[in-house]
Amino acid sequence: MSGNTTTITRNILFLSGFVLSQLCFAQSANAPVGEFKTVSITGGRAVADATEMLEKIYGWPITYEDPIAVHESQLQDVTEQVQRTPAPSHRVIVQKDITLSFTYKLPPSGPTPGDEQQRIQTDTESSVSDALKSVIDGYSAAGGPVSFTVTEENGVFHIVPTNFLNKEGKLQLMTPILDTKITILPKQRTRQQLANEIADSLCKATGINIGIGQFPYNGGSTQAQTLTTISGSDVTARSLLSQLLAELGAPITQEVSFDGPDGHSLTRNRVVWKGATLSWQLFYGPGWGYALNIHGVTIANQ
Repeated sequence: MSGNTTTITRNILFLSGFVLSQLCFAQSANAPVGEFKTVSITGGRAVADATEMLEKIYGWPITYEDPIAVHESQLQDVTEQVQRTPAPSHRVIVQKDITLSFTYKLPPSGPTPGDEQQRIQTDTESSVSDALKSVIDGYSAAGGPVSFTVTEENGVFHIVPTNFLNKEGKLQLMTPILDTKITILPKQRTRQQLANEIADSLCKATGINIGIGQFPYNGGSTQAQTLTTISGSDVTARSLLSQLLAELGAPITQEVSFDGPDGHSLTRNRVVWKGATLSWQLFYGPGWGYALNIHGVTIANQ
């Protein structure tokens, strides 16, 4: 294992249902591909920051869900730091920082021969799984007050909480919010309308405020406004959301008509969206509720 270490500090503030973030890197020299790198992350959502980092390193979708944070030992008032003229009636409460360390294997870079792609895919999946286990172990070793678990479904890793600290400071079992079963009636609606309906149904089923914080390509895009028929009766919100992201990330073609050289009208299919891999984060804001942020998975330079 190499001695290369990266240190990351991140503070995430939840203001009026939106997530504001600051991310600072102190990056050491890269280790050779195939070796390991150790990373330390400090932040109110250190597990989320670690999964987001791994997502960019491997280009592999890793979703994340916050536990409920209501016990005073987990919270801090940062009003004075973020408001020029703090208002006594409007305090900004965020989750306290925690520092965790984890280790991951550097992925291969550069073009991959065709006959090697399947092996690289399998190796990458195994590396992501091992790195996420290291994240969870690192969080526990750092004294993290709650527990997370890692699941995988259809090639997507999910980091979800299994418990939370209630207001009395006692650990209480928690069903991940997106494992809540809801019903979305069959009909045509835009993809953005479906996302809003999933959030509204979750709110009614759990009694917790849940909204859409970040939606890809903005609400007026072709991807967001394309109609969908996704529906389900008594199914998990996670299942419906996974179907929605699959549709949002799929290529889109449109018919385009134009006059040919002989004066006759011709029709061709034109690709207007090449497609992308998408993922999500479900963040909890103390005193507000949850915001669902959907984002594209991109590979960062290592």
